[in-house]
Amino acid sequence: MKAIQPQRGMDSFEDIRQTGLRLEALRVLAIVICLVLGIRLSWLQVLNHENYAVQAEQNRVRVLAIPAPRGKIFDRKGRLLVTSRGSWNIVLSREKGQRLEDKIDLIVENLGVDREWLTKRFEAARYEPKYEYIVVKELATPGDVAWVDAHRIEHPELMAMEAPQRVYVHGKLAAHALGYVGEVSKKELQDPNSPFSEARGFKLGDIIGKSGFERYYNDILMGKDGERRVVVDSRGQIKSELSRVEPIPGRDVYLTLDYDVQLAAEEQGDTMPTGRGALAFMDPNNGEIFAMVSRPAFDPNAFSQRAKTQEGREEITEYYQDEDKPLYNRVIQAAMAPGSTWKLFTTVAALNEGVITPENSRVQDGSIQLGSYFMTSMSHLGFPDVVTAIARSCDGYYYRLGLKMGGERFEKWVHIFRFGEKTGVDLPNERAGRPPTPSEKKQFWEAVARNMKKKREEAGQKWTERDAREYEFQSRWTDYDMAASAFGQGRNETTPIQLLRYVGALANGGHMVTPHLLLKVPAVERDGVMLPELRYEDRNKFTIPMSPEIHEIVKKGMWNAVNGDGTAGAARVEGFDVCGKTGTAQVASKARAGANTKDNAWFISFAPRDKPEICSVILTENAGFGGRNSAPRAKVIYEGYYRRTRNLPMEVATRQ
Repeated sequence: MKAIQPQRGMDSFEDIRQTGLRLEALRVLAIVICLVLGIRLSWLQVLNHENYAVQAEQNRVRVLAIPAPRGKIFDRKGRLLVTSRGSWNIVLSREKGQRLEDKIDLIVENLGVDREWLTKRFEAARYEPKYEYIVVKELATPGDVAWVDAHRIEHPELMAMEAPQRVYVHGKLAAHALGYVGEVSKKELQDPNSPFSEARGFKLGDIIGKSGFERYYNDILMGKDGERRVVVDSRGQIKSELSRVEPIPGRDVYLTLDYDVQLAAEEQGDTMPTGRGALAFMDPNNGEIFAMVSRPAFDPNAFSQRAKTQEGREEITEYYQDEDKPLYNRVIQAAMAPGSTWKLFTTVAALNEGVITPENSRVQDGSIQLGSYFMTSMSHLGFPDVVTAIARSCDGYYYRLGLKMGGERFEKWVHIFRFGEKTGVDLPNERAGRPPTPSEKKQFWEAVARNMKKKREEAGQKWTERDAREYEFQSRWTDYDMAASAFGQGRNETTPIQLLRYVGALANGGHMVTPHLLLKVPAVERDGVMLPELRYEDRNKFTIPMSPEIHEIVKKGMWNAVNGDGTAGAARVEGFDVCGKTGTAQVASKARAGANTKDNAWFISFAPRDKPEICSVILTENAGFGGRNSAPRAKVIYEGYYRRTRNLPMEVATRQ
């Protein structure tokens, strides 16, 4: 027994030692855990305090946008054309972990939202999750709002919010000039070069100008959204409002449009036999556009009010698919041969160059053979003077006058008039057209040759000297090119807005003013600061050489065209001295003649002769003679304008 006792003491000592080691390990572990927790708490409470404070605040405070109404648009006399009215949107609050797809059936079945549109809406919203609310229905009905309120407990994520809605008071009237609005797209937001990118402060759901005046002056018309800071509970229901910043409306704008002239032009546009054409009226002294009509037209309310409905989407789809292109503004985008309206350009150029003079302006008229081309002239007046040639629209006279000028001098004057360049009208997507010049033809065929050579090389084929000679031959400026271009055919592609600026200069003696729609933006107070009145400033005007003697020849020829024995007698208005020039522009060869290849009917004009105050361009597509199909439309509009501005009794003019 005595031999065993020391062993027990050793075991007891070892147990005590092991227990101490375990306690020490636990102590170290506790210290490490405390240290880790301390570091974590320090990081949360000190280093990242602001971030988590914001997140904690967001768990109970939400910021709701209050959309700002766009500015109203008036005509020059203060008559309302476009406004914004109060409406309701149904919005979906985006909660953490929420699957947007799970809400589609709920919204579609109870709020009558189109499923396809809503699905695309959620797909667009998913790429940028920072926005708290998604608009799931615009222009909500009282029934929609009542349903959302009645189901607030079951579906607190749905909410009705006030929102302004764009209203085009007169529907299609001036649609191409006014344009339309729509929601900013994902592409526009993500494109750094877009004027509506996120970098410039735009966000999903913003309503912006998509076309026309609405887009060009979006910065003026678009206001600044306000916001509400509200307290919400765990289910997202609003309990109270902490603060409110009212939205700042966009600025109101007055256009140069005159509702009366616009309405008369709209009525004439509706009578065009093919349903396609353009009319524009302007003050030739300052470029203020009184009316702008393109046919066919569209209803901008389809985009601002009906775009989210099945019917609205179908209507918009029809606009895009219609072969006659109702969304296409023919006044600024239809580039085509101007026909005999161009003869006045050739007249001014030839008189300035001394090819003809006021005292000696007789040139042979009649048909002419140029190489393999026989160019027909409907007039055969022997050797008329230039005034007669203008009034009677003598093709043969201008064939030969063009040949006398030659390509070099002709091209010089095309550039002086700035044909082939945009006018600078304050609308997006204006086309420059194509100038009928030797250098343009050469550049065109050189580009064709380069493309063909590249295709040949890619196909393993050789580009021969014969090929090069063929394209070089095609690029030459021929006598036919010169004769055809001198009277407005050939390679000439000119837009109605270019002819409007041009006829304005013929009216006022050579001052090429810029056609424009902005009249003024009235002064207004915003946030205690008075914003000054804004007015259009023409920075693009220029003057072409036109002596009083040349100007008088132009006016006399145009006056005789309407009031003498010329081609535009259908535009005559008693007492108003209308001066005009018809144009009948060939669209296709007789071999390809058809309904859509009939000649285009042009008419350019101004009035009165000695103190012009209004000028115009009218294009009736595929209708035939300008004197028969466009000049009478001008008469109706001029007669109404004349009687209104002179306070004379209105009489019903003969319609086309």
